[in-house]
Amino acid sequence: MQRELESLQRAIQHALALGLKRAGGLEPLQDALPALQSSDALAPLAECLQAALATDDARAQLNALTRLHYACARLLEQLEAQHLPQQPADAVPPADGGGTDLEPFARLFRGEASLIETLPAIRAQAAAWQPNQPPRVILLTLAHCSTASLARERLRALGDDALPTLIQLASSKSPVVRLRTCELLLEHSAPKATAALRTALPKVPRALPLFQKLRARPDLQSLFVKEDAPTLEQWLSALSDRRQFLQMLEKTETQLMLLPPDAPALDALLEKIRALATNELDLWRMGVRVPHERITQMLFQQPIWLRSLCYDHFLATLDERLIPILLSVHPQFWSEQMRQLTRFPDAAFLPYAVRGHPSLLPRFGEPAELVRGSN
Repeated sequence: MQRELESLQRAIQHALALGLKRAGGLEPLQDALPALQSSDALAPLAECLQAALATDDARAQLNALTRLHYACARLLEQLEAQHLPQQPADAVPPADGGGTDLEPFARLFRGEASLIETLPAIRAQAAAWQPNQPPRVILLTLAHCSTASLARERLRALGDDALPTLIQLASSKSPVVRLRTCELLLEHSAPKATAALRTALPKVPRALPLFQKLRARPDLQSLFVKEDAPTLEQWLSALSDRRQFLQMLEKTETQLMLLPPDAPALDALLEKIRALATNELDLWRMGVRVPHERITQMLFQQPIWLRSLCYDHFLATLDERLIPILLSVHPQFWSEQMRQLTRFPDAAFLPYAVRGHPSLLPRFGEPAELVRGSN
């Protein structure tokens, strides 16, 4: 199973690097399909890959391959974890705020241990957490982009029983915990969930994944877009130079993130960028400043630009899904870069702050308090 997953990962990377429409780009994916189809455990991946190969829609192919690559990574992590020493489920200490073993979190946040080393213990603690227990374990799990899915799964599995905890987490000291909590609160229709959202949303980072979810909640959009604010169309009609372009992005950030992918205004903006750009590099440098998944998808189709401009696009979107790519490209960050990155103080950036930028630690909230207290 591991061999098939690694083969599929390489095939996806080959296709994205070469280009989906170029000759030979899809051949490794076609070669990987029979091995997936022969395994019952990998049948869902085979179906997804088969559908991606059957369509001529490049966007649908890109979305499917991105999901497949993520699924491969998760499955490989699970396979690796099975070969590591694991704490028996009945030996996991209760999450009582005192007896819980938080050392796996502390080691991960300090950069002393890798995700693969700490994941089994973190997974076990998140799975064992109950709503009648203090929320520290679930908070720390939410704080890191690579473990947040474990907390989401647990909180979703608990349904309405988790709502009081979500309301409590919405006032966390960690901006990213508040953000991810708001995303989960959007899945609850109870009036107290909406009330908590109205209080918490103005205090969270303006991240693209959140605003993608807010597209379905016009009742909450007024928290970010004033009724008398100039529309994106009005800005575009007056847009004639780069200074106005940057000013427009600053003033219409939330409007842009609330646009559906097929919005005519988005097409018009891309045309304006093409008209203002002086060359291809300039075109991409301007484009990655636009906080929208259309640009992200375009970047994923151009791996060279993705590597060189991932940092700028992350600052524009604050999209946690870009963090693994960002960290693979940047082995370290300068002081000004860290100050910019801590607009979205995900615990994945915490080891960099611990090692070289201690003045930024307070921005990380509870994860930084854990690191300081465990030293």
